[in-house]
Amino acid sequence: MSASELLDHYRLQACSLQWRGFILAMAAEFAEALPDADVARLMARIGERFARDHRLPVVDTLAELESAANAVWASLSWGVVTLREGSTEVRVEHLAAPLTALLAHHAGWNTSFLEGVYRVWFREAGMLPSLDLEPGQGSSADVSRYILRRVS
Repeated sequence: MSASELLDHYRLQACSLQWRGFILAMAAEFAEALPDADVARLMARIGERFARDHRLPVVDTLAELESAANAVWASLSWGVVTLREGSTEVRVEHLAAPLTALLAHHAGWNTSFLEGVYRVWFREAGMLPSLDLEPGQGSSADVSRYILRRVS
């Protein structure tokens, strides 16, 4: 087994067998019934609903927000997030999300769920209205990247 095949095997194990067929069938129906942009919006709305159902405690720092988010993800075996503050933006990297790994071939909308989650969590943590979250470059089956920064 090659290194790539081994990684693919572990990615598939990230999503429970009991849900894999259902999620793939649902994703295929979404892809056939809706344009990619509509599916991305739908997945982001699902992520927003998830975030409202999994509210984080009140936090004062970015490190506390990261810790609170990781507590939710750890309780669900949904990977881990890092939040890194730069001079003009916050970089969000979510590693090992089972949905992202399973739906990696649905390029363009597979990370929208997490985008919706983080948008709500940042807003509830006090994100300024002039800021918003957007997909970052370099997302893959293993890492979903986002950038929180000022919008025009």
